[in-house]
Amino acid sequence: MSDPIIKAIDDNRAMSDIGSAIFAKRAGQSKYSLWLPVSDMPATGTAPETIEKTVTTSRTKNYIFGRKDSSQKEFTFMAHRDNFMILKQDYNKELEFLQVNPDGTGWKFKGYVSFYQDAVSLGAMISGKGVITVSQADELPIDDVTDIIQESVIFTSAVPDVVNISGTGTQTIILGTDPSDATITATSATTGVATATVSTNELTITGVAAGSSIVTITAAKTGCANAVTHILVRVTA
Repeated sequence: MSDPIIKAIDDNRAMSDIGSAIFAKRAGQSKYSLWLPVSDMPATGTAPETIEKTVTTSRTKNYIFGRKDSSQKEFTFMAHRDNFMILKQDYNKELEFLQVNPDGTGWKFKGYVSFYQDAVSLGAMISGKGVITVSQADELPIDDVTDIIQESVIFTSAVPDVVNISGTGTQTIILGTDPSDATITATSATTGVATATVSTNELTITGVAAGSSIVTITAAKTGCANAVTHILVRVTA
């Protein structure tokens, strides 16, 4: 076989999904921050429609391009309390979004948020679908998102989703964060059932009376978006 006319050219800038994310900016915020983790990313648009402009003197059919369609974007998320809380906060609201690639390029769009839970299957993760009905979208990508995104505080330690307490007993959970000097606070939705206090990075949940309560834990640092997680506390007599 003879040598090809075109020499071998590889694309060494090819990327995987690792590090891609959906960021959001709510009313009053100046920068985008991580919205919620997803397991797939929506397409940034569609091919433009074609409009035929053939006339009787044409020898072949002729076309011009028309409008693009970006009416909805759909993505998959893990169905659990923390993600539900974020989506409930933004439900039916218009947010500004930024879809970020690992190399720092990105796509801006605005849209209204909706979501639902997928069917549950034996031996499979429970997931949900987020749906963004697009109201406006940029046609071209951003070259560098560095100046318009905000770092997020994250919890580096495992935080249980459910805690069971007997009577007026207590449970202590050590919380790790990145950055490590983030300030941690906790509140109980029903203090008549359980209370929550934080000393440095140590969360103490104390039972008060039989029932259930949601404890919300927030880690904050100036210049960063907050990390928020929740625990369902069940107190038995």
